[in-house]
Amino acid sequence: MPRRGAHTWSTLRTNSSESVRRPAAESDLTRAAEELLAESGSAEPRSATDAASVPSGSGVFVPVTVGAVPAVVAPPQSDSPPAPPDLSDFDRAIAALTGDDIARLNSLAGPDDDDDDLEELLLGDDEDDIDDPDPFAGFEDEMLSGRNARSRPSVRRLGAGLVALPRVDPVDPATAVLADPVVPEHKRFCWKCQAPNGRSGPEGPGTVAGECTRCGSAYNYLPALSAGEVVAEQYVVKGCLAHGGLGWIYLAVDTNVSDRWVVLKGLQNPQDFEAHVVALAERQFLSEITHPGVVKIYNFVKHRSHREVADGYIVMEYVGGRSLKKMLDMAGPERIPVAETIAYMMEVLPALDYLHSFGLAYNDLKPDNIMVSDDEVKLIDLGAVAAMESYGSIYGTPGYQAPEIIETGPTVATDVYAAGRTLAALILDLHKDSHGNYRTEMPTPDEYPLLRRYPCLHRLLVRATHTDPSRRFPSTYAMYCQLAGVLRVVLAADSGREHPQASVEFGPLRGDFGIDTLIGQTDGMVDGGHRSLGLDAAAVVATLPVPLIDADDPSVQLLSPLLHGDARQTLDSLRQTSERIAAGTIDAPETFEVEGALTAVRAHLDLGELGTALALLDALRPSTTTDWRIEWFTGVADLLEGHYERAYLRFDEVHTMLPGELVPALALAATAELVLQTVADPDDSDRWHTAASDFYRLVWQTNHGVVSAAFGLTRRLAADGELLQAVQVLDEVPVTSRHHGTARMTGSLLLVSRPHREITEIDLREAASRLELVDEPRALQMQVVVVGAALEWLKSRMRPVSADATLLGYPLTVAGLRGGLESRLRALARTAPGRLHRYRLIDLANSVRPHTRW
Repeated sequence: MPRRGAHTWSTLRTNSSESVRRPAAESDLTRAAEELLAESGSAEPRSATDAASVPSGSGVFVPVTVGAVPAVVAPPQSDSPPAPPDLSDFDRAIAALTGDDIARLNSLAGPDDDDDDLEELLLGDDEDDIDDPDPFAGFEDEMLSGRNARSRPSVRRLGAGLVALPRVDPVDPATAVLADPVVPEHKRFCWKCQAPNGRSGPEGPGTVAGECTRCGSAYNYLPALSAGEVVAEQYVVKGCLAHGGLGWIYLAVDTNVSDRWVVLKGLQNPQDFEAHVVALAERQFLSEITHPGVVKIYNFVKHRSHREVADGYIVMEYVGGRSLKKMLDMAGPERIPVAETIAYMMEVLPALDYLHSFGLAYNDLKPDNIMVSDDEVKLIDLGAVAAMESYGSIYGTPGYQAPEIIETGPTVATDVYAAGRTLAALILDLHKDSHGNYRTEMPTPDEYPLLRRYPCLHRLLVRATHTDPSRRFPSTYAMYCQLAGVLRVVLAADSGREHPQASVEFGPLRGDFGIDTLIGQTDGMVDGGHRSLGLDAAAVVATLPVPLIDADDPSVQLLSPLLHGDARQTLDSLRQTSERIAAGTIDAPETFEVEGALTAVRAHLDLGELGTALALLDALRPSTTTDWRIEWFTGVADLLEGHYERAYLRFDEVHTMLPGELVPALALAATAELVLQTVADPDDSDRWHTAASDFYRLVWQTNHGVVSAAFGLTRRLAADGELLQAVQVLDEVPVTSRHHGTARMTGSLLLVSRPHREITEIDLREAASRLELVDEPRALQMQVVVVGAALEWLKSRMRPVSADATLLGYPLTVAGLRGGLESRLRALARTAPGRLHRYRLIDLANSVRPHTRW
C-alpha cells in the first residue's frame, strides 16, 4: 500500500474531477489559539474583519480576509511513524512512465545513510521494487539541517534525471545574517486594517514603531530578538535572516541537538490573533508533515523579550543554499534557463501534492519560497499554509495569488495557479504594475519570443493560470505529468536530440500515415496507374492512438480490454455488460455510464457510424465539460466528415489541455495538412503550411519513433524546395523502423528531384548508395529513376570527376547509363501486371538503348 499522503501514477488524470478532503471544524483550533493568547497575557481575540485589498510592493505578503478564522484539518494519525521515503520509488515510477534506464535516473539521488541499499539499487539486485506505484515517495529524506551538516559530493540531476542541477555554493549560515535588519517601507502595512504605515512623507521619514493612522493599532517593525539572546533555554539567536509575511525570521543555534543551525520564525505583531492562529496551525499540524521537499518544523516555543506579551516562535530546519528569487536576481535579464526552471518546478510540484493529500494548500508559492541547495529543492516558509476551502485571512502574494481565492478560499486550483505564475516569473520578464507587483494577464508569444520557441510551454502556462479554475490542471500531479512532457520537448529543441516519453493519456499509435505519399508516385512505373499526393483523413484516423482509461477508474476492469479490440465485438460486449447491470447480475461502477459511452464512441467511429458517435458525445457534453476526450473524439468525427478546420480547433483545445502530449500535436499536423489540400487562397495556404510544418517538427524532434511525423515534415520541406533538409530528416528514421527502407528510397528520390544543374556527382552517388542497401520491391523502379536522372545530368554537359566512375554498376558515361537504363526498364517490364503497360516499358527501353553500328 502507498504510504500516507502518497499518490500512485494513475491516481489522477486530467480528464477526471478533483476530490479534495474537506477541512475539519474550526472550534478546536480556535480554542487552542485563545488559550495560547490567554497564557501570553494578550487581549481577547478579535473577530475577523473584512480587509480592503491595498496596493503593495513587489513580493509583499498580503492577507485577504474572506470570512471567519481559518480552520486547519489535522493530518490523519497513525500508530506508527511515517515510513521514510524510498529513493527508488520515484525513480522507478519515472522509469515506468518514460522508459528511461533506472540506473541512469539514480543520478537524482542525494546522500543516503545506507550505502548498501544504494549499491543494491544501482546494481539492480532488487527487482521486486521496480514496479512500486508510489512516485512521490522517491524524494530524499535527509535534510540540509544541522550546524555543519553536509552531503557528500554528487552531481544532482533533476527533471526525471534529464537536467543537471548547477552547483550551488554552500552558504555559511553566519554570513547570511543581515547586518542592518530593516523592513523596507514599501512592505509596511497595518496588521489589522492593511493600511500603509511607517512610510516617509511630508512630515518626515517613516517610523519603525508607532500607531496606524487609520485604525490606531500599534505596529513595530523592529526585530524582537537580538543576537546572543537565548530562546526557551535552547536556541541561541545569531541574527535576522529576512522579514517574511508573518514577521522576522531569525538564525539560531540549537544547543540541545549538536549545535545545529535552525530558523526561528516570529510573528509580526503578538496581538494579531489571526497571525497567531496561522502560527498555531503550523505547530499543530505541519510538524506532522515529513517530506523531503518541505521544510521540517522542529518545535514551537514562546519567549518574552522586551515586549509585554510573550511571542510565539516556530523552530524550523535551516536550509542552506539560495532561493530561486536570489538565483533569478543573479541571472539578470537572461533569466534562468527554461529546462532548468522546469526541473526545479518538477521538484516542487510533488511537495505541493503531498500537502494537498493532507487537505492543506500551500497558498504562497513564489520564487522567494523555493530554496535550492547543492543537492535538493525545498519549499520554505509555511506561514500561509491553510486548510482546503477554509476562510479567514488568506495570505499570499499579489501577482502569484489566484483571483478567485476570495470566493473559494484555498484550493488545489489556487496552488496550481500559483505554480503556473511562478514558472512564468522565472523564465519571463513579466510586466509589473505601478506598485511593483506582477500584472495578472497571461503573457503571449507576440510579447515573448521564448514562448514562440516553446509553444508547448506557453500552452501549459495558459492552462495552469486559466481564469476559470475548472479549466486548470485538476491536481499538481496532473500538472507534473504534463510538465515532464514539456521538458522533453524543450530539451529536444535545445539539444537537437530526441527525448521520447511514453504517453500517460493515450495508448500506442495504431499505425503510420503518409509514408508512401512521395515514393508512391514511382509506383506508376510498375502498373501505369496514377497516385495521389494527398493525405487521406480515414487513414490518419485509423493510425491515431486511443485515449486510455484511468487505471484507478472503477470501470477499468470492465472496459480496458475493449479499448483496442474489434469495434463490433466491443459494442457487443458493452451491450452484454449493460444487460447484466440492468439484471442486477453485476454492480454498475459509478463511472460506467461515461466511460462506457466513450468506449462506444470509439467503436462507432471505427465503424464509420458518425451519427451515432456524435449523438453519444452530445449527450455527454453537458455533464463532463472539462473532459478532453469529448473534444478529441469530436475532432476525430469532424475529420471523417471532412470538416478539417473544425477538427483542427478541437485538437487545438486538446493540445492546450495536454501540452506535454505529442499525440494532439501529431493530430494537429495531419489536420493542417488536410486543410492545406483543400484551400485555394495563398494566404490561407501559407498559414496551414506553417502550422503543419511546426507541429510535424515538434513531434519528430522529440520522438523519432513517430515516423509519420518524419515523412510529414519531409513533405512540408519538399514543398518549400528544401530538398536537402528533407533528406536529412529522412536520414534520422531509425534503422530499427520498418519504414527505414522507404525513408532511404524517398531520400534517393529527393536527391535526384532537383534541377539537373543543381545536382552534383556526390548527390548521384549518394542516391545510388541508398538503393544498394535496400532490399524492397520498389528498389528496381527507384534504380530506373536514379539512372535516368544521372543520364539527364550527363546530357546537360556535366562531366564525372573520374573517367572510370560507375553508378549502380554501370559506367558513368552516356553509353553506360543508356545501357543500364535499358536493362532496368526491361527488368521492370517483366514485373508489370498488364500486357499494355509491359509493352510501353519495352518500347521505352528500346528508345534509350545505346546507339550501335549494327
